[in-house]
Amino acid sequence: MSKQLYISEKPSVAASFAGVLGVQISSSDRGRGYAEKGNAIITWCFGHLITMAYPDAYNPEYKSWRVEHLPIVPKEYKYVVIDNKGTAKQFEVIKSLMCRDDVKMIYACTDSGREGEYIFRLVYNQSGSDKPAKRVWISAQTEDAVKRGIDEAKNICEYDSLAKAAYCRAKEDWLFGMNFSRMYTCQYGKKLSTYLKEEKSSVIAIGRVMTCVLGLIVDRELEVRNFVPKIYYGVTANFHSQDSDIAYKGKWQAKKEDHADNEEKYLSMEEAAEIIKKLEGLEAAVKKVDVKVKKEQAPLLFNLAELQSEANKKFKISVNKTLEIAQNLYEKKLISYPRTDSRVLSTDVVTELPKILNGLYGNAAYKEFVLRIKEFGKLSIDKKTKRYVDDAKVTDHYAIIPTYVTTDLSKLDEDTRNIYNLIVKRFLSIFFLPAEYNTVKVETEIAKEIFVTNSKTLNAPGWKEVYEVASKDEEEPSDSPIQRLIKKEKCDVVGFDMEEKKTKPPSRFTDGSLIITMEKAGKYIENEELRDQIKTCGIGTSATRAGIIKKLADIGYIKINNKTQIVTPEPKGEAIVELVRATAKELLNPILTASWEKGLLMVENQEITEALFEEKLINYITKTIDKVKKIGYGWKFSFPSIDSADNK
Repeated sequence: MSKQLYISEKPSVAASFAGVLGVQISSSDRGRGYAEKGNAIITWCFGHLITMAYPDAYNPEYKSWRVEHLPIVPKEYKYVVIDNKGTAKQFEVIKSLMCRDDVKMIYACTDSGREGEYIFRLVYNQSGSDKPAKRVWISAQTEDAVKRGIDEAKNICEYDSLAKAAYCRAKEDWLFGMNFSRMYTCQYGKKLSTYLKEEKSSVIAIGRVMTCVLGLIVDRELEVRNFVPKIYYGVTANFHSQDSDIAYKGKWQAKKEDHADNEEKYLSMEEAAEIIKKLEGLEAAVKKVDVKVKKEQAPLLFNLAELQSEANKKFKISVNKTLEIAQNLYEKKLISYPRTDSRVLSTDVVTELPKILNGLYGNAAYKEFVLRIKEFGKLSIDKKTKRYVDDAKVTDHYAIIPTYVTTDLSKLDEDTRNIYNLIVKRFLSIFFLPAEYNTVKVETEIAKEIFVTNSKTLNAPGWKEVYEVASKDEEEPSDSPIQRLIKKEKCDVVGFDMEEKKTKPPSRFTDGSLIITMEKAGKYIENEELRDQIKTCGIGTSATRAGIIKKLADIGYIKINNKTQIVTPEPKGEAIVELVRATAKELLNPILTASWEKGLLMVENQEITEALFEEKLINYITKTIDKVKKIGYGWKFSFPSIDSADNK
């Protein structure tokens, strides 16, 4: 009997495939590393089983770190089984299964993305197997999705360009890390340890993405630390309208010609006092009453970065924890694939929406919301709803949404319950009507000086019945019924107030806001054409960003406050950024880092060849290593001693 071998990324995911294939995975099966029934064999990886070999695999001399060895650029890269007893054993299990005579077809069931593809290809290539293989590409672990993924599995060769991009990414990170970490450690490790008053010579870890992110954190910290607040003043007038008998306040607003480029006009104390003196005793009149009804649609669905940011704002859950929880919810079949950059749905998932809503109807926590949606009649989301359904804006996977499988929320721990609730309510909100506001803007004039009063009232909550977005504190609107004011009516000026204010420094990053900054690297790029070229590529990927932040914390380059999630650089991290800035500042450049990510996407889309990408990469590594070499050992730390800032 010919057999099919199914290889998942983790043991927990193997269970989803086993259920569909009618295979029961027993405890003894877990012990031997696979399960088998009929013509199906199911096995699993433990994430990565294979890794790129260290430099000494190419030359024993590379065991010692020496500048003269650099750059190390292998002609052909070597891969080895990860040095762990359990990992090595599982690889041998998979290898033997791949090479069994009765196995005629192999199904790649690792996560449907670049990293999942890489995990499978490494195992497949290292095993020496040449059996035909198919790729199972799914966006959820539900029974329907898994069955459809197996039925529609394509020949593995259709994903070759994705695999090439994955290999390029791994080579890129290896070349950056191995070469620059050795270069900086050899030339500046002792000086850094002396500067930091450490006993041992410092190892300076440099990474393609990691160092750029560290630079963002340090730059923000320096902005905060060096910020000098500016004192300025505002003028408020207290009015009482003569006809409509309404008391209200208005804030002085500078004339457009008095300040360029929409910059705020900062008044000195003398200027504010002069305005008050000029206007005292004069009568006011209502110049304009602008009443509008504004509709606000539900926000876009979550991608991973937005979910991490929202969970960080609302619940102070770290980005790494959010990813861990989302992955666990995915493996439990409760949500779609979490490592996505998309915030909209693909057209093919629209037909699944009624089934998902019916599934959520069975959950007491969401039943009333689903009933409200049914009361609206025909579903407001269909294949033509461009705001939420757009194939052109979907990358490997559509946005994170719940599946038709649900659970009793009381069975989830608090953090998991909060994350799941965010995802479900964001999804439900898109089927509700827009929120509707009544907005009023009144301009009151005294001797050609304008005072503005705003009011905003929620008229119909719409989607806000379900979900409220975490937002920054907004300026308090007027609570007076200013919509009843009449244009040109006279007003008594009861008095003026002068308020002292201070400009505020930029906020330090939280790990949630840092994730969003990494995702939107294009904001740092002034050139519009270049910004458009890399707009789909940030710093790192949705799958790696949280891990990069965690690594920076683990190696002592940054500190994340457990309560506030505020991120600040440690002295060592700050010193490394200043060192890199003085020797190879392009390593800190978000434009360059995002451009490399764009290059990987171009390999995946077959816009450039793997060979061209590697040629450009090697040229860059060689040129930059040579530049740092020329600067040599003589460079000294010249910046002042660093005190770690308090997390405020």
